[in-house]
Order: sequence, then C-alpha cells, then structure tokens
Amino acid sequence: MLLRKLLPRYRLRAGKPADAPGLHAVYERAVRGLGRGVYSDAQIDSWVFANGPERYVAAMGEDGEIFEVAVARRRGIVGFSAYKDEELRSLYVDPDWARLGLGTALLRSAEARIAAAGHAKVVIGASLIGLPFYEARGYRVVAHRHWHSRGGLAIPAADMEKPLNQAPQERQMNF
Repeated sequence: MLLRKLLPRYRLRAGKPADAPGLHAVYERAVRGLGRGVYSDAQIDSWVFANGPERYVAAMGEDGEIFEVAVARRRGIVGFSAYKDEELRSLYVDPDWARLGLGTALLRSAEARIAAAGHAKVVIGASLIGLPFYEARGYRVVAHRHWHSRGGLAIPAADMEKPLNQAPQERQMNF
C-alpha cells in the first residue's frame, strides 16, 4: 500500500490533435534526455530535426496512427504510444517518468489493442535506447539497420517483433 502511494499517478487515454504540443515536448525531452550516452549529439540533433507538433496532427489524421497518451494530473502529458496496423510506431516517456512502469503500461496497452484488431504480432523499428526495454518484454531483433533521420544522418536502430495471441502448443500424448 505504501508503494502505491509513492508511485506517480497518471491515466491513459486516447490521443487527440490538441495533444500535439505535449506529444512533441515529451518526444524531444525523451530523445535528448535518454539518448545521451547511446547516440552522439549530432545524431540526436538529426533525429529531432524538423519535427514539430504538426507531425502528430498529420500522423493522427492523414497517416491513421492511433495514439494513446499518459496524462499526469500535475504535469500533463508524460508519455505516449502510437501504432498503425501491427506496427508500434512510437513509444516515448518523459525522462522524469522513465523506469516507473509507464513505458510498460503503454506498451501492454498497445499490444492488447493490436491483438484485438486481429494482428498476430507487433513489429517495431527500435532505437538503441529502446532495445533493452523491448528485449526484456519479449521482443526479438529481426535485423539491425540504420534509420535515415529527417536531419540526414544514418542512426543505428533495430527491427524487432513479438508474436501475439499464440495458443499454447498442444502437448502430444502418447498412449
């Protein structure tokens, strides 16, 4: 009970275009704050280059991405995920909220929604920042690659996937 009181409180809800400034702020803080030590300053600058709130509005509208937002009472938006079909396209958590279970909650919710839509797996293009997080949650690396950022630099990343809704393999009984 004491631990429950110490954990920060947030709620998950559907994202909407009006959330775009908050989504962008979390994205920028996460990439800049959590990316240090994994990527160079130049790679981080290239990653966040020319990205703004309008990108999230377009993703929700034209691109058909579905966003889920974590909102804390006193902080506003502190994390979000976005997916389309079987692809988890974004999962970002404000560095002040990292390692408190928020990323896991967002991931589990996205996985459940992707599974409910009838998809057999989740695929992710993961940064090296997220690689250990996803591996610890059952994802496997399918391929290592370089992602070409809006700023023009090639940034190391990995394609990952995790099967969903797998029925347990039936044990064969020999009589």
